[in-house]
Amino acid sequence: MADRMTDEVRPRADIDAIDLALLAEMQRDGRATYEALSRTLGLSRPATRARMLRLLDSGVVRIVGVAHPAVFGLTAYAHVAVTVQGPVLPVADRIAALEDSAFVSVVTGEQSLIAELRSENQTTLAATIGCVSALPGVRRVSTAVYTAILKDTYFPPGPYNPTSVDDVDRRLLECLQHDGRASFAELGELVGLSTSAARTRVLRLLESGTVHVGARVHPGALGLAQVVGFGLTFDGRAQQAIAALRQMPEVDYLATAIGRCDAIGTVISHSAEGVLQLLETVRATPGVRTVESWTHLRLVKVSYDRSSSPG
Repeated sequence: MADRMTDEVRPRADIDAIDLALLAEMQRDGRATYEALSRTLGLSRPATRARMLRLLDSGVVRIVGVAHPAVFGLTAYAHVAVTVQGPVLPVADRIAALEDSAFVSVVTGEQSLIAELRSENQTTLAATIGCVSALPGVRRVSTAVYTAILKDTYFPPGPYNPTSVDDVDRRLLECLQHDGRASFAELGELVGLSTSAARTRVLRLLESGTVHVGARVHPGALGLAQVVGFGLTFDGRAQQAIAALRQMPEVDYLATAIGRCDAIGTVISHSAEGVLQLLETVRATPGVRTVESWTHLRLVKVSYDRSSSPG
């Protein structure tokens, strides 16, 4: 079942600079040992462990495994912007019910909602887009097909070196999607392996880029109230612009595409003024020709994890 997120305000934890540094390390490597984290942060092991447990208990962060979608046969991805006549939420719910929809959000602007689709191939992707276009209330669908996902909490960073994945590996991936810091002993018990065998398999999955274990931070818990998406077109300096955008820490998501725009991204800030300044920075980036933006009002579906391969 899809994870559903609304605009419900979660309790905000007391976050200091050390907590932010800890979260950054956990986003990079969610299975880092307390010893390694304590050395990086300059804290004792007990103090590091206490901070981690407090953040986990507060709901600010979850440590989860993110599997490369190709593992589950998903190789075609697209961003669709949907214009709706009439109420938007019923249409958003119908799109969220589609198996290939991974993300659905109601937004401001010319479009009524945006969605991300992940399908087995271009043929299946086209059929899913057709299903969206045929929904009652949908008046227009504008599509950008992704060519590369460059920065995404829900997509493993770094190179992907395809490796053979069997049923045991898939069960391990499911376990890591639920709890990225489960011990090798716990993982082995869950899938019927010895601790050493589980360790060997998990390390192979991590090293090949099949899965990345990292911290998934809830933006609202840190007071990051403004989430704004943008679509870009480039002039002849596309690579220069992309390199600059990837380096911006406030850019939470970035993908290149073909179709209605050349790139899709998301920025997160504490305030509307912060968003304005971020978008001004994006507009001033050499290589950026035009910027279209929209504000996310309600996340209807965020579900990037598949529990089994298609078919």
